[in-house]
Amino acid sequence: MLWLILALVAVGGFIWWVNRDEKIDSNDDGKVDVSEAKAAVDKAVSVAKAAADVNKDGKVDVADVKEAGKKAKAGAKKAAGKAKSAAAKVKKPKLTVAK
Repeated sequence: MLWLILALVAVGGFIWWVNRDEKIDSNDDGKVDVSEAKAAVDKAVSVAKAAADVNKDGKVDVADVKEAGKKAKAGAKKAAGKAKSAAAKVKKPKLTVAK
């Protein structure tokens, strides 16, 4: 059950991220109608498909998934290396024991 909640939060976060520069409530009535939500989800799906279709042949196949996984792994390694080097540069406070 927890994995389902986490998955829904992740999907919702992705939909928000894709549409972060645009208003989802396009008619400014203060509510998100079904058609507005559908447009936001459709845009998120098209962005996800475009990102997953590495060889740009119009479909996502096993080769695309493998290549996308390699790119994600390389990006994660690079980010971890930057975080590690940034953490090494942080000055550690000297602790003294009060007498």
